[in-house]
Amino acid sequence: MIRKLLFAAAISIVGATANAGVVNIWGETPFGLSHTAMNSFYNGLAGHSSVIVNGQLDTIDLSGVNLLWATQPGDSYTAAELAAMASYLSVGGRIAFMGEHGTIAPQQNNRINAALTFLGANIQIQNVIHDSGFRSASVGDGQILMHPLLTGVNTYEYAAYAPLNVSGAAETLMIGEDQPSVMMAFQNIGPGSIFLITDQNVWDNAPNWGGTFDNGVLFENLITGETGAPPVNPPTPGVPVPAPLALLALGMLGLAYRVRQARH
Repeated sequence: MIRKLLFAAAISIVGATANAGVVNIWGETPFGLSHTAMNSFYNGLAGHSSVIVNGQLDTIDLSGVNLLWATQPGDSYTAAELAAMASYLSVGGRIAFMGEHGTIAPQQNNRINAALTFLGANIQIQNVIHDSGFRSASVGDGQILMHPLLTGVNTYEYAAYAPLNVSGAAETLMIGEDQPSVMMAFQNIGPGSIFLITDQNVWDNAPNWGGTFDNGVLFENLITGETGAPPVNPPTPGVPVPAPLALLALGMLGLAYRVRQARH
C-alpha cells in the first residue's frame, strides 16, 4: 500500500514538472497577426499547452498560467484589466506585450505604454519605425545581448519595429541594426516579469522559422527561462515543481521497495 501511494506521488510530481508550461494568448489580431499560429506553436512544444482567451482580462482565470501574451490592444485597457495584470505579476506571472512599429499602430503602442507605466515598468515605446523589411539579428553582429532569456538564441528574424526607451531596472535584450536602438526589453516586477517587443512579424514564419532562426527558442524561454525574479512563497499553482522534489519522490519509492524486499 505504501509503495502504491509513493508511486502515485512520484508520478504526480514528475507529471507536474513535465506539463507545467501553460500559455494564454489574449488581445487584438490586426495586421495579419495570427493568434492561431502562436497557439499552435506552444501546443506543439513538448510539456507545454496554450489556449487563446477572449473578453475582458479581469474575467479570465489566470491561475496556473505561466505566460500571458498581451498583443496589440484595440482599445484602452480598463482599470480592472490593469489591476488583473498587477495581480498576475504579484504571484509570479509573466506578461509578454507585443506592439507594432509606430507608423502603423501608434495608438496601440500608447495603450501598452500606459499599462507599462501603471505596472511600474521602466520601458516605453517610441512611435517611429526602424529597420524596415525582414532582417536577421545575431549574437555575432552584437544585436543579441547576453541574458538568460536569450540562452540558445543565436539568430533572430524580425522586421520593422518601434524602438524602446529603457531605464531603471529594465534590461535591453536586443538592439537594431541602427545600434544602439533597442528593439526588445525585459523587466522583473516583484516576482513577476514583463517582456516587450514591437514587431508582430517575428511570428510570420512560425513554427520553425525555416529552421535557420532561433525565434522559437526565445519564445519558449519566456516560459522556462530564468528571469532572476524573487520566488513566490508559496509557489504559484502551475509553476513547474523543482526537479529535486521529483528526485526525492523517486528516492522515497526506491526506499519503500527496499523495505518491502527486506520483509520477504
